Amino acid sequence: MIGPIGVPFLRSHRKVRSPDKASANTMHKVGIKTSHIIDFAAQQSGGYDKVGYTQKDLYNHFTAQRKIEVADGDAEGALAYLCAKVEYDPLFYYKYDVDEQNRLNNLFWRDSTSLTDCMCFGEVLVFDATYRTSAYGKPFVRLAGVNSHFQTAIFGCALLTVETVEAYTWVLEKFLDSMGNEKMPVSVMTDGDKAMRRAIKIALPNARHRLCKWHLKKNAVSNVHVPGFLCDFEKCMSMPTEEEFEIAWTNLMDNYNLHENNWAIEVYKKTAPMGCGGIFFAGAKSTQRVEGMNAFMNRFLKLRLRLFEFVQAYDRALAKLRHNEAKAQVESENSTPILSTTMKRIEQHAADTFSRAIFRKFRDEIKKEQSLFRVDKVEMEDFRVYYLSRYQQEDATWSVYYQPTEGIMKCSCLKFESIGFPCCHMISVMKMEHLREIPSYLISQRWTKMAKSSSLHGRTPMPKWVTQTTRYGALLTACVEMAFYASHSTKAYDEAREEISRLTFKMKELYMLDVQSKQKATREENNVEGTSMHFGIGDPVIIKHKGSQNLAKDFIPKAATYH
Repeated sequence: MIGPIGVPFLRSHRKVRSPDKASANTMHKVGIKTSHIIDFAAQQSGGYDKVGYTQKDLYNHFTAQRKIEVADGDAEGALAYLCAKVEYDPLFYYKYDVDEQNRLNNLFWRDSTSLTDCMCFGEVLVFDATYRTSAYGKPFVRLAGVNSHFQTAIFGCALLTVETVEAYTWVLEKFLDSMGNEKMPVSVMTDGDKAMRRAIKIALPNARHRLCKWHLKKNAVSNVHVPGFLCDFEKCMSMPTEEEFEIAWTNLMDNYNLHENNWAIEVYKKTAPMGCGGIFFAGAKSTQRVEGMNAFMNRFLKLRLRLFEFVQAYDRALAKLRHNEAKAQVESENSTPILSTTMKRIEQHAADTFSRAIFRKFRDEIKKEQSLFRVDKVEMEDFRVYYLSRYQQEDATWSVYYQPTEGIMKCSCLKFESIGFPCCHMISVMKMEHLREIPSYLISQRWTKMAKSSSLHGRTPMPKWVTQTTRYGALLTACVEMAFYASHSTKAYDEAREEISRLTFKMKELYMLDVQSKQKATREENNVEGTSMHFGIGDPVIIKHKGSQNLAKDFIPKAATYH
């Protein structure tokens, strides 16, 4: 009664089978669009009419799956997911609080790898918040640092309801508690948010707070429209000591007549107390590191994600980030860089000691050293002081203090104190002293290849749902290889089809037995506990930010009414 063209659209002839659902779920969870999943299925099947279901059927499946996952409530599902991680990661940590109506308010969590990263690299904390990362419009706070490969390391994260001093203080307190209050940050960098600054003073009173250099420059351009100001402003902000900063700032205000400028007054209040040099910031000059991390995370944390989906997507993003770190670690441990400077012994020692990223930065310092020359040398009882200048910059001078017996070396530029590896002035003194290795005093453990002890990287068992997904992927890969060889001859094709039919029938029987066993166990558990809700926490309120879309409307899933 209907032509061949219309058959694929009949309800009776459309069904998303379990294998199709498994394949589609895998692709959907890694961010592949539904339309692209259908395109892939059509390519595999030999045409859209041979897929067996339509794109709307797949939308309906994802909507139904989403409802099942948060049947007890979105907040319940997210908290249950985090709670389950504790079983497989004993050092996993999460805390939350609720509002007056017992709805989820603030949520903080971190895993054991974040604990390890913080213990190794937690001297510097980059504190940043982003927006509209979930269906509720909750601000997403990341606490990050810089690892031994000069990459971003995540120490923890939080979802907040409001951006207040109390909320940020709560996050910092939970962060410190999750670390056992053992690793206190030496320095903290933010984008200048007032609530953040006040929270840092409360929770981290001894930490040095620096404003993001990128944000300062951006504000300087928009507030002072005078040619040459930005260049002089950057020089002022890079002064190594507070005394030099005060002199440079006074000259800057005089030269550009900015003593009454409100922006300049506010910037001085924020920057003068924190000092500009000699404080360790691991080379993190701006929160652009976090801005770059935002772009990376946006690949995984799509707009309007439910909380339950959000925590899982965040885990996938974190796994990718750590995969990149593992790649850098393998490169550092198993590759040998080409030596390209005349100081071969020092360069080789740096290549053997530092991670590859830090070695490259150190090599750049060796190249800078070539333009330096000695102005004077003062011999004292047990130490020497070298005075250096740069070619065609005779007004610029630096002094390097060197104590041979202890291997102690200090430079007036304070770059070593700020970044953690030797500056070009120190390298110049190493050359003049004919040193064959970098003094141990100048080698910071956090920048070495062995910055993270291998004993801290014990693998924990994977959750059962992850194991099932992994098994599915492994079997799928094996079947693809088998299909490739079987498709090259009629005999192989017929034999493969016969074996596949036999194995499919057998595996289906085992699957049904496993499902029945799980259903029985679930019924027994429900009879004992009476309910599957363990937390009794309601879903959070939907927060609207300035310029945000109507997330409330988008948050409510549309009914599966496609036909």
